Amino acid sequence: MLDKGIYGCRRRIILILLFSQMVLTVCENDTITQYGENHLQTNHTLINLNVNYPQIMAQMYNDFIVDVNYTIKCTDEDTVYSLLVVTEDISVAFIRDKNIISIPCSPNNTNNVFISDVDPETGEFEVMGNFSFALGTDLLGRTWLDFILVENISEVVLANNTHPQETVPGSSRLLRLLVIVIRPMRNLDIGFRVIVYIVVISSTIGMGCKTELDVVISVLKKPIAPAIGFFCQYVCMPLIAFGIAKLIKFDNPAVGLGIFACGICPGGGISNLYCYILNGDVSLSVTMTTLSTVAALGLIPFWMFTLGSQFDDDKTQINIPYLNIMTTLLLVIVPLFVGMVIKVKCLKVSKVILKIIKPVTFLAIIILLSFGIYVNMFIFRLFSPIHILAGCMLPYFGYIIGGIIALVCRQPWDRVKTIAIETGIQNVGVAFLMLMTSLPPPDGDLAAVGPAASGIMTPLPLFLISIIYVIYNKCRGVTYKPVPTKEKNIPKQNTEINGNNLKNDKEIILRENVSTV
Repeated sequence: MLDKGIYGCRRRIILILLFSQMVLTVCENDTITQYGENHLQTNHTLINLNVNYPQIMAQMYNDFIVDVNYTIKCTDEDTVYSLLVVTEDISVAFIRDKNIISIPCSPNNTNNVFISDVDPETGEFEVMGNFSFALGTDLLGRTWLDFILVENISEVVLANNTHPQETVPGSSRLLRLLVIVIRPMRNLDIGFRVIVYIVVISSTIGMGCKTELDVVISVLKKPIAPAIGFFCQYVCMPLIAFGIAKLIKFDNPAVGLGIFACGICPGGGISNLYCYILNGDVSLSVTMTTLSTVAALGLIPFWMFTLGSQFDDDKTQINIPYLNIMTTLLLVIVPLFVGMVIKVKCLKVSKVILKIIKPVTFLAIIILLSFGIYVNMFIFRLFSPIHILAGCMLPYFGYIIGGIIALVCRQPWDRVKTIAIETGIQNVGVAFLMLMTSLPPPDGDLAAVGPAASGIMTPLPLFLISIIYVIYNKCRGVTYKPVPTKEKNIPKQNTEINGNNLKNDKEIILRENVSTV
């Protein structure tokens, strides 16, 4: 009985020892696996790469010299490591010369600066050295720079920037660096921004000087149409813009943020002109533009805070600088109130300002279309079919959605046209300035692609429709009647101009101001 007890105890001890040995073996394997993942263990030889900077920031069209330190453990002087250096997006950055670097264990290698003594137990010796190469840059943006160890270099297509990690067996990435390519700020860029500020501020002051507060108040007394337009501009358009920015896969999330920024901006002044040409409700158009411009001070930061923070990827984390955005909005929206005050307090001064602003704005627009294209040629190089598609979808969906909602709410046809036009046309100049001056490089420049694409594509359908509409009216013998002025003797009764019933002479003056934009 005692022998059986001793035998059972021995058996338990042996099982415990075997189980412990299994646990230790598993733990050792896990440790080796983790160590191998961090340092890339190949044939019991470790190779480590090190650079002196966490990321590379370079300027467009310039070369950047990358210095790399390495440490390898060798057992044979004839061992040679083949290292492939590639970038993920060669349109942003690329390897200027050969992108295959050989690191031999031989002490005769000129790149090796230190060789340790041979370990008598393992036969290993440590080699330390460095190498460098030129990284060329082209377009602004972000990309990854990968250092990949390849066991059999013959299996790699030796074209520049070939990425073999997922296609060649035995290849492993040792190091990954983020490359950021920015655009240097030139005097030309500063001058262009000044011109954009002049255009936006002068046009906003002019809109304030043209705005008849009595007409705006009279429109607001029947708030259904303004409420519909406000809903379309600041609820529908931001959601449409966010959906488009997420649906279309841009190379950089900053471009999606630019499209979204266009959707949350106030209505543009050019919408008043199209409403006049197409026989819309000009009073409603001016009212909607004024309300959306005033509301932009609160609603643009709101949408940026809620949905604007959703534009990130593995290379980009965009931090929205709300204080900079508010500063930019104040600079471009406060002039509206300045123009209104001048209109009320100094009518003669407002007339002089309008006379001056027209030629100044016209000249500035000519400069923008010539000098601006030259300065911002990089934006057009960034254009691709998906950018043009997004630039079309945002305003065109705005026209359609705004018109459908106005029809569902049983608005008159002239107000349906006005709400559709006001919904689709956004003041992309505000978005352009807000993004360029608020976001750090290169995000501000990349985000500006969105407003540029939207600004180019927005007026195209309305421009074509306006030409067809004018020709159609000419063929029918219908012409635009001269718009009376306040000085003329006009009875205060319903007067029909371009198919619209105007209730008083102030609305006629408002229409005259719009017609001379």
